[in-house]
Amino acid sequence: RRKILNVMSRIRSRAMPFGMNDDCRRRRRRRSSRSSNEHHASQSSWSGASAHTSAGTGTAAAAMIVVLAVTLLGATAPSAVSAGWIDPDTPEEMKTTMSLVDKTEYELVMSDEFNVEGRSFKDGHDKMWTALDKSDDDYSASGGGSLHFYNSSAVTTVDGMLKIASYIEPTRWTRLDPVDKKSVEEKKDYKSGMVQSWNKMCFTGGIVEVDVIMPGDPFIGGLWPAIWILGNLGRSTYEVSTNNIWPWSYNTCDRKKQEAQALSACNRQNHYGMHPYQGRGATEIDIIEGMMGDSNGPLPDTNPNITLPYVDMTLQVAPGIPLNRPQTGHAPLKEAVLTSKGQEQFAAQTWYDGLEFYGNTSLNPFFYGTYLAETKKGEPVTRTKKEAFQADAVGAMHQLTPSHFKRMHTFRIEWQPGPGGRIDWFTKAHKVNETHSIEGDGKGTDWVKAFTLKDESLSSLMGSQIPNEPSYLIMNTAISSTWGFPYDTPAWCERCYDCSNSTCSCAFNPGFCNMMRKGVAMYIDHIRVYQSKDDSAHVGNPHTMGCDPPEYPTREYIKGHEYRYMRQPPFGFYDKLPLKEVKAGGGKCKVDNDCGCNITTSDSDPNETEPDESEGRPPSKCLSGRGQCVTNVAAGRFFGQGPAQVCKCNKGFSGPNCLSIDHIDDSPSAYAMELEKNLLANVPKVLFTPFTLVLVIVFIVSFIGSFIAVNINKRREDKEPISLPSESQRLVTGRSI
Repeated sequence: RRKILNVMSRIRSRAMPFGMNDDCRRRRRRRSSRSSNEHHASQSSWSGASAHTSAGTGTAAAAMIVVLAVTLLGATAPSAVSAGWIDPDTPEEMKTTMSLVDKTEYELVMSDEFNVEGRSFKDGHDKMWTALDKSDDDYSASGGGSLHFYNSSAVTTVDGMLKIASYIEPTRWTRLDPVDKKSVEEKKDYKSGMVQSWNKMCFTGGIVEVDVIMPGDPFIGGLWPAIWILGNLGRSTYEVSTNNIWPWSYNTCDRKKQEAQALSACNRQNHYGMHPYQGRGATEIDIIEGMMGDSNGPLPDTNPNITLPYVDMTLQVAPGIPLNRPQTGHAPLKEAVLTSKGQEQFAAQTWYDGLEFYGNTSLNPFFYGTYLAETKKGEPVTRTKKEAFQADAVGAMHQLTPSHFKRMHTFRIEWQPGPGGRIDWFTKAHKVNETHSIEGDGKGTDWVKAFTLKDESLSSLMGSQIPNEPSYLIMNTAISSTWGFPYDTPAWCERCYDCSNSTCSCAFNPGFCNMMRKGVAMYIDHIRVYQSKDDSAHVGNPHTMGCDPPEYPTREYIKGHEYRYMRQPPFGFYDKLPLKEVKAGGGKCKVDNDCGCNITTSDSDPNETEPDESEGRPPSKCLSGRGQCVTNVAAGRFFGQGPAQVCKCNKGFSGPNCLSIDHIDDSPSAYAMELEKNLLANVPKVLFTPFTLVLVIVFIVSFIGSFIAVNINKRREDKEPISLPSESQRLVTGRSI
């Protein structure tokens, strides 16, 4: 639309000699009319109206010509700014990378350097990210219990980094209990942040790199920082959306599992744009999940020895192993353990073969997965006994050092999606010597492989597969009583988690409340996604961008179940859609720099931004920046509503204060393609025979000829001298009498 308007503007400027500059003549006529009689004034007034009509005709004609040209020629107007998903602040040398697995070049498809200070990620403020404003309602049959409330104000950018803060600040609200039909008072004692690119920026396969400083104290447990990937069909913390969707990655029809997998390969018709006989889900890939604390020595059954703190590197997938599972805290028994008399003491246990661990990385014996049981009354979702299922966590634990909590360290995954694919986890900054102890203080620059999971390990055991779903990025810090908190508290200890209540102190790790009173934060320097330029160079399926690819659609399904992706009362009373439309300007400001005037990037093009003097101010000096502070025209019209000055964004930038890139998703969309196909199916087809083509050309030529002739005649009339009536010819009017 912007391109068409620019074309129309150029057409009007070129058509000025043919009468489209009548505004100048109207101003001359107004000056002449002041010295003429009333009769001449009426003639001049008529001439001005005629000229105005002519100008309007010229504009309409130009618009019609453009529309006809675009329609007949099938042209498409490109966007004014092709921002894609790449941050213009990304260094040029970082726009490609080499795969550490297949040794081929990958190109950058998404990046955020977080260089702009003070960005807001509140819903409707950023084209790529959304920071949540809701309770993390992790109350389920699996026993989870979150202690935090996600607040968008906890997520911002400072000193060239994304900051996700966590701190003590109670949040109270009242909700209606669906079982007892009574109002229930709720309270969360902590606030934290989660930012996600759900239903905005998605990708399938490729390399993800992230630079991160872990939050808090490495030896005080209780925080749960994570950087992870989730399939777009499930929205993190919106449990209704993930019920029997997370973490399925199973494309085989099994009637025994059909009810537990909401979108089963047994379904002849999955509805809402889903393909028949295609199993779908929202699989989870954890790049890192941090576990802090003091283990007082190596953790049991880890090889090599791992101590706290560490990070999990995990694929969570369903269906899971139903029987003979490993016991939590112990490595899997591959063979049965017999007594001295040859009797079986411990049965052999079933787990995935072919898992590859490197360096200071061990199999994680403390988390093998989650059983999603039949739900109870009062839970946010409903799951019957037949819909209950086992999910597996196939993962590793990688050693951290105190350095990870003081300076940036880089983590990477290489994800080759679908059957035959694989996932490889890498890290920079430290190595392990022959005795499995850590060398150095984490300043190394070499990549170190940590963990490899191949598709054969999954498919040969449970028939599941490496995820092939369009997926989005999540960065957050949670606080959960099931993660890093003491699990062996005395019987007399009241398990409460309010730092202001002294009776709760026994439920915390020593020093936790003091740490939280000071405030902690996870810092991320950048996050980047690369994809292969050659699908034949890697195993698995091709890499794709977009949340709604034709092979794995999600958009129509989400639109058909929007309530599942929206906040529950009382937070969702005013939500009309799962995501708000992203604003471009309108934020409160005092000076131009509040709107990013001082921020220049390679996407800033002064020629793309026309100065606007409608606010009564000279052309802005901010044409090379992101926006400017202008007078709020709406303020004062309705009893002084709104700020006196607001931000106005230059092209290519968005957000209330113009601090975000106006990203444009040009990836194919299954829903848009289907909608276009259905619309075109109902439009009668025009048969362009030679006769009809001649008629169209004759119409266009006639219209243009008439337009030019009218304007030439008007120019001739304007050049004729104006003769004033003689004294005897003057009319005697009522006014002269």
